Amino acid sequence: MKTIRFSIFFLPLAVVVITQCACVSKSVDKQTHQLIQEKDYRGAVDIYQSVIDTKPGTPQARQARLGLAKLYSEKMNQPEQGVKVYQDLLASAPDSAEAAEAHWYLGLYAFRSEDYQAAQQSFDTIINKFPMSERSHNAQLMLAKSYEEASDYEKAAEVYDNVANRHPEGKRATQALVSKARIEQEYLKDQGTAQQTYQSVVKQYGAIEGTEEAVEEAKKALQLMGATIPEPDEPDAQELATEYSRRLNYRERRRAERAAAGFTPSPARGMLTDAPDSGFGVNPEELMSPFRQTIMREGGGEGLEDTVYHDTVLKIAFLKLEFQEYRDAGALFFYAIELAKRERAQIDPYSYLRLSVCYRKVGMYQRAAEMLREAVKKDIKVFEAVIVTGDNQYLDEEYQRAIETYNSVLGLNRSKDPEIYWRLGLVYQKMGDYEKEAEFCERAIAFKTDYVDALQSLAYVLFRHLDDRHRATLFDDLAKGQGNSYESEIELGAICYKYGNYTWAKTKYQAAARLAERKKKDSMPPVEQHLLDDRIVYAKVHAAMAYYKSGMEDNAQQILDALAVEYPSHPLTSYGNGQLALLKGDTDTAITEFKASMEKDSGFHAAPIALGEYYVSQGHTDEAEALWSGFLKTNPRNRVVRQRLGILKTQLEKATTSD
Repeated sequence: MKTIRFSIFFLPLAVVVITQCACVSKSVDKQTHQLIQEKDYRGAVDIYQSVIDTKPGTPQARQARLGLAKLYSEKMNQPEQGVKVYQDLLASAPDSAEAAEAHWYLGLYAFRSEDYQAAQQSFDTIINKFPMSERSHNAQLMLAKSYEEASDYEKAAEVYDNVANRHPEGKRATQALVSKARIEQEYLKDQGTAQQTYQSVVKQYGAIEGTEEAVEEAKKALQLMGATIPEPDEPDAQELATEYSRRLNYRERRRAERAAAGFTPSPARGMLTDAPDSGFGVNPEELMSPFRQTIMREGGGEGLEDTVYHDTVLKIAFLKLEFQEYRDAGALFFYAIELAKRERAQIDPYSYLRLSVCYRKVGMYQRAAEMLREAVKKDIKVFEAVIVTGDNQYLDEEYQRAIETYNSVLGLNRSKDPEIYWRLGLVYQKMGDYEKEAEFCERAIAFKTDYVDALQSLAYVLFRHLDDRHRATLFDDLAKGQGNSYESEIELGAICYKYGNYTWAKTKYQAAARLAERKKKDSMPPVEQHLLDDRIVYAKVHAAMAYYKSGMEDNAQQILDALAVEYPSHPLTSYGNGQLALLKGDTDTAITEFKASMEKDSGFHAAPIALGEYYVSQGHTDEAEALWSGFLKTNPRNRVVRQRLGILKTQLEKATTSD
């Protein structure tokens, strides 16, 4: 009885509190809006800050942070301060609805600042962590644009395809597919694939209301290509899908209204009413509705046995996957797994694998990785099955699909990563992208420095396609087991450092230094001693950098301090100080030290390369080009600087052509 009295007493109190909070929030909005209209920004800041300080952890405080961040960014011309407020919000409430807004504005800020990698991280987080928010759909389009602006056209095309898979019912799908086809045609120079994409737009959506603009654009593109314009599919199936979508939304609204009114339906046997949200945005029970009646008829109208229903959901999910209806298939695989958990039934690891595929196809890569890890954890054979699938796609010349498949298992088994990188290199070789082939062979070597297949492939592509015979010879010797030299150890150290394997980078650079020290003898001519000193200092400087990147800053400084004592006037000692300063973020000291190194000896390429790379990273490509061109005037035979300058000029030409 006491409980009842307390509940009756508490209910109006709760209503009062909620009402008061809402009134406070509206009052704050009204006050700040008025102050902003009057351009009293400091007054608005004070009100927002007061709410943040007096109501920590509440929705009102989070809304105040959003308002404050927008005020700093949009009105007060203090975007850095706005960024900080958004970051504080994410740190304090990473799973809140306001966090999605913070990620959105951080993504836009990074996009406008041309920091496309940071933009991609923000937009990708929204897609995976807040898939049901309205921001999620726009974030996916911005993610595609971020990749496009960063000239990662393959990834941009993939994300546009994800948008179409996630919203297959109409306008969004056609707009995304037309964008994908444009990239395939203009940037990837894949006329055949672009033609197929345009034709699929006309065929699948040519008779669907609301898609006329995109369909016309696809038709015009096909005419210019001299390609066949297909007849649109019969609209019945599409109209049914559209009608089904309308009915689904209506039922969801009705269900919400009835729930708000206190009506709780008794679930049919087999239904799961408390399943977590899959993120696909469709109700699995609505998808199963036509099949429930059939099952009940076959069961004599007695209701659904749990195991039968779970089995049926899996079968329908598999059929949807076969027809490439990834959104619906994913929702059903997710639902079937949740049903199996409730029934404490054994879950097929391949259900997780197929769910992972569905997540990947709609662009939710973080969730896809989680499901794939779950599948591999349940059965390691799943990992091997994915590799075999990629191999078959490679043999069938389905290269983009092979890339997608191999990428899906990277990082799941570190010992297998080098093998996967090498396979990716082979795919890019078939596609004629030799720079990518070399990159993935290097990635394989970075994590397995004695990987013979990758060493041989890298030697081949450098010799045959990239015109770098010097490096090709080094890697060929390494593949034959004949590469125990200073140059080969330095080369392996550079590759390990480049791809983040700092432990192996330290080992290789230190091995190179020891090889040079063993060769140095007091009896040899001064010229040879000087050459070996150069090698020793260069190797130790890079070993120090690898120590620093490994988090061992004291060790890095000790190496440079020792070099300063042993080689106080050596130009590479200044170069080392510059590199360490750059790693610490002290760019002024770094530039000073690099220039000091060049003044001590204008023939060393280490400092000009490092300084030029810094200029490129800051967007000062003209300064980098001038620096390297000037160096080559006095050192015309320097292969390293000439090659780097050639790469820069190629990149600038591509950017000009793209513009």
